[in-house]
Amino acid sequence: MTTTARAPLARRLEALYRFERSGMRLGLDGIERLLASAGRPDRAFPSALIGGTNGKGSTAAHLFSILRAAGKRVGLYTSPHLVRFHERLRVDGAEIGDAELEALLDRWWPRLEREGASFFEATTAMGFDHFAASAIDFGVVEVGLGGRLDATNILEPRVSVITTIASDHADLLGGTLARIAREKAGIVKEGGTLVLGVRRAEPRGEILALAAARNARVVRLGVDARYAARRVDASGTEFRLATASFRGVLRTPLLGGHQARNAALAALAAETILAEEGVAPAAIGEAIAGGIESTRWPARAELVDGDPPVLLDVAHNLEGARAIVATAAALFGGRPVAVVAAFARDKDHAAILRALGRLAARFTLTEFDGERATPARELLESAPTKHVEGEAVPHPAEALARAQAWARARGGAVLVTGSFFLVGEAIPLLRREVPHAL
Repeated sequence: MTTTARAPLARRLEALYRFERSGMRLGLDGIERLLASAGRPDRAFPSALIGGTNGKGSTAAHLFSILRAAGKRVGLYTSPHLVRFHERLRVDGAEIGDAELEALLDRWWPRLEREGASFFEATTAMGFDHFAASAIDFGVVEVGLGGRLDATNILEPRVSVITTIASDHADLLGGTLARIAREKAGIVKEGGTLVLGVRRAEPRGEILALAAARNARVVRLGVDARYAARRVDASGTEFRLATASFRGVLRTPLLGGHQARNAALAALAAETILAEEGVAPAAIGEAIAGGIESTRWPARAELVDGDPPVLLDVAHNLEGARAIVATAAALFGGRPVAVVAAFARDKDHAAILRALGRLAARFTLTEFDGERATPARELLESAPTKHVEGEAVPHPAEALARAQAWARARGGAVLVTGSFFLVGEAIPLLRREVPHAL
């Protein structure tokens, strides 16, 4: 695969996406060769590696914000993006700029072609190089898929964080929660520190057993820190938090009881990191409070005010669907809700739609552009039919407009959810944007 050395950025990114279409490559050999060819930039900064089934990005965003409030220059690496590739790489709040990204692609392209890199290997290697060149104090890195064989697991993190374990990507990670937990726990390092948020007994037991085998220290949400969600409204989520460094009531701008949990887990991770550096408990508490209250993370239960109000969320598995149903119910009360949804082919869309059916008064099922999308008609056939009316509208813009018109006529609301690709298409349709700086 070749491309002009100085191709315009849009064309170079399109060539990079072709790496994605050539398939994923699990394992660390490829990323290790790439990074070795560049002098191992992954070793230039301490890091936190955040894995799990749900809540990875939101936990990462909270941790990023807390560490910045503590005065650190922090890099944030997440995936996938919503609108722009640049969203994946942020330093000190700002996403990578066009000129920086062009320079990064110019520098890395020969290596990527020589190694036959996968899209995620390429993105991860360039991200770590960007962090090293930016002289960050700390990197917050979201695991892509699984853990053990994910390219991000090349890191030797200061802490490994595991958020939740639920069924997703069973074809790659295993068909049971125990097998999924073992894959996710691959990010636990020998003699390292694990910050654990998993509540379900079976997967938690698997993770604790592996941590013990690797002589890892374990810090647990529910044991070393406790939280209780208090109220969810349009301005955010209020919750009570108790850790060694903080005790009181906080509000995250992110919506939903699950976001209280993500914020609490991030607070525990930040406390663990900062305490090991000798930061005073009072200063840690101030950073936790300031960081949580200033966290921004788009399209995770993001409310777009209007007539009707629209809630955006990337709930693409059953656990995520249940969380957004609870959040929407808290925000919209008894108002009728039109659900606009699209899913990739590898998702259990029938189960997800059944969960969403507890909220939906109407389904408008659609599909995003690309071969990975489940056809809207197939989604409609698997949706609840006894108590929820629905229609298949293949084009997202039309689907959103029809749902809005239906909700407006009934004093209702709209939930747009499912694939990142759908939510990414909906953002500009709603005249919103993903901020260039968090």
